[in-house]
Amino acid sequence: MEALAILLSPLIAFLLIGLFGSRMGDMASAVLCILGGAFSFLLSLWTTSKALSEPFAVKLYDFMPIGNYTLTLGLYFDALSSITTSVVTFVATLIFVYSVGYMKELFGQWTFKFYAYLSLFLFAMLLIVLSDNLLGIFFGWEGVGLASYLLIGYFHTQKKASNASLEAFTLNRVGDWLFLFGIIATFYLFGTLSITEIFGKVQAVDKALLGLACLLLFGGAVGKSGQLPLHTWLPNAMAGPTPVSALLHAATMVAAGVYMVARLYPMFENSPQSLKVVALIGGLTALFAALAATSHTDIKKIIAFSTMSQLGLMFLALGLGDKMGAMFHLTTHAFFKALLFLSAGSVIHAFHHHLYEIYEAGGLKRYMPATYASFLVGALALAGVFPLSGFWSKDLIIATAYHVSFLWGVLTSVVSFLTAYYIFREGFVLFHGEERFRGRQEGEPHESPGVMVVPMVLLAVMAVVAGFFEGWYGGVLGVKKELHLDIALLSTFVALSGIGIAYLVYVRGFVDPHRVYESLKPLHTTFREQFFTERLYHNVLAGGYLFYSKILYMTAERQLIDGLVNLTYPTVRSTGSLFRTLQRGKLNFYVLSLSFSFLLLLALTLLWR
Repeated sequence: MEALAILLSPLIAFLLIGLFGSRMGDMASAVLCILGGAFSFLLSLWTTSKALSEPFAVKLYDFMPIGNYTLTLGLYFDALSSITTSVVTFVATLIFVYSVGYMKELFGQWTFKFYAYLSLFLFAMLLIVLSDNLLGIFFGWEGVGLASYLLIGYFHTQKKASNASLEAFTLNRVGDWLFLFGIIATFYLFGTLSITEIFGKVQAVDKALLGLACLLLFGGAVGKSGQLPLHTWLPNAMAGPTPVSALLHAATMVAAGVYMVARLYPMFENSPQSLKVVALIGGLTALFAALAATSHTDIKKIIAFSTMSQLGLMFLALGLGDKMGAMFHLTTHAFFKALLFLSAGSVIHAFHHHLYEIYEAGGLKRYMPATYASFLVGALALAGVFPLSGFWSKDLIIATAYHVSFLWGVLTSVVSFLTAYYIFREGFVLFHGEERFRGRQEGEPHESPGVMVVPMVLLAVMAVVAGFFEGWYGGVLGVKKELHLDIALLSTFVALSGIGIAYLVYVRGFVDPHRVYESLKPLHTTFREQFFTERLYHNVLAGGYLFYSKILYMTAERQLIDGLVNLTYPTVRSTGSLFRTLQRGKLNFYVLSLSFSFLLLLALTLLWR
C-alpha cells in the first residue's frame, strides 16, 4: 500500500487541484501540491530501505489480453528505481516549495493550474521510474510530454512561450514514435513487456533485431533528453517559468531518457553496435551543447545547454559500458542543476521577471548574497571542483572515457573545460563587475524571500555532500569503482583552468570579450546559432512544410477539391429546376402524368415481347 501511495500521492493532488483549485485558491493549491510531493518522498525513503534489502514488485491490474499474453501494469522496486524515486521526489518537493515565492506575483491569474500541472509532471515521472514493464513506462513517457507542453507554454499569451511548447511537443512526438516502435519490436522479440522477463530472455533472441529494438528505444531517449538531432526544443523550453525549467532539467523529463536506457541496460549490453551509437550521440551532443553555451547570454539558456551537455556525458558513459557512472552523475546532477536554475530564478525574481540577459545585470553579489552563494556552489559542482558532488560523478565518466579510448577522454576533458568556463562566465557577469541594471527598475534588487532561499540552501548542501556517497551508490548497484588519482588531478586542473580564464576575462578584464567575439564573429555566430541547426529546423524544415502546405491548399484544396464541389452546384440546380416543374400542385396534372406513364410502360412491355 505504501509503495502504491508514492505514485498516487501526486496524482491525487493533481486531480484535487484540477477539480477544486479555483475554489481553494492559489495558496491552498500550492500547499496541496507540496504535500503530494513531500508525502511521496517520505514514503520513498521507506521503500528504498526495503528494496535495498530485497527487490519487490507490486502488481496493479491486468490491462489488456493479447492472445495468450496479458498486458499488466505494476511497480518494481529495486536499488535503481528506489534511489531514483527518492531523488526525484526530494528535488521536486523543494522546487514546489520554491515556486510559492517565485509565482506569488502571479497569484490570481489561474495559478492553481500551474500547481496541478506540476503534480501531473511528478506523477508521470514516477510512473516511468517505477513501472515494471514498458507499457507503464510508455504511459509515463507520454504523461511527462503532456505536462511539459502545458508548463512550457504556461505563459500562453507570450508567442515565445506558445511556440516553445509547440516545438517541444512536436520534436518529442518524433522521439515518441520511435520509442513506440521500439516497444513493439521488443514485444515481437521477447513476447513480453515485463522488464524482468525481458532480462531473462535477452541472451536467446536474434542480435540484429535486438539492435534494431534498442536503437528505436534510444530514439525515444534522444527526443526526451534533448540530444542531437532532436535537441532544439530543450533550450527554447526556457520560455516557461523557472520552477518548470528546474523540474524539467533536474528531476523529470530530460532525465527520463538516461534512466530508460539504464533501466533496460541488459538489452543494450547485448547489442554492442547500439551502445556505439549511444556513445557517439552522447559525445557529440556534450561537445555541441558546451560550445553553444559559451556564446549565449540568456540566463537560463546557458544552464539549459549545460543540461544538454551533461546528459550527453551520461549517454556517453552508458555507451562506453559505465552504467553506474551515468546514473550517479544523473543523481548528483539533479541537485546542482536544480540549484543553478533556482539561483537564476532568484535573480529573475529580483527584477520582477523583466531580466533575462546576463549583461543586463552585474554587481548583484552585495544585493543577493544567499543567491550568489547558492549559484557559486552549483557552479563549482557543475565544473567538477573537489570536493563537490560533480567532481566525484564526472570523474567516473572521464576515467571510463580515457580507459576506453584516448579520443573519448580528450573529448570529456574539453567538455569539462568549456563547462567550467561558461558557467563561471555567467556567474561573474551576473554577480561581479559594474551594476548594469541601473535605470531599469525602481529601487535596488533584493534577496529572495525565505520560501525560495531555503530550498536553495538544502540543494546546496546536497550538491556538496552527495558525492561522498559514491562508494555506497556503487555498492548497492553492484559496481565498485575506485578514484583514479591521475584522472582526478587532470580534471581538477581542467576545471580550474576554465574558471581561471573566465575570471581573468570577466572579473579582471585582461581581455575585452566583445572584441574577441567580434574578431571571431563567424565562429561565435556558429556556436550561438547551434551550428545553424535551429535555423535549419525552423526556416527550412518547418518553413518548407508550411510553404508546401500553403501550395497544396491553394491548388489541391481550393482549385481541385473546392472546384469539383462547386461544379456540382449548377448541375444540381438545373436538375432541381427541371423536376420542380413537375410539382405543380394540380390534381388533373398528376392524373395525366400517371396515365401517360402507365401507357408508356405498357407500350415498352409490348414492344419488348
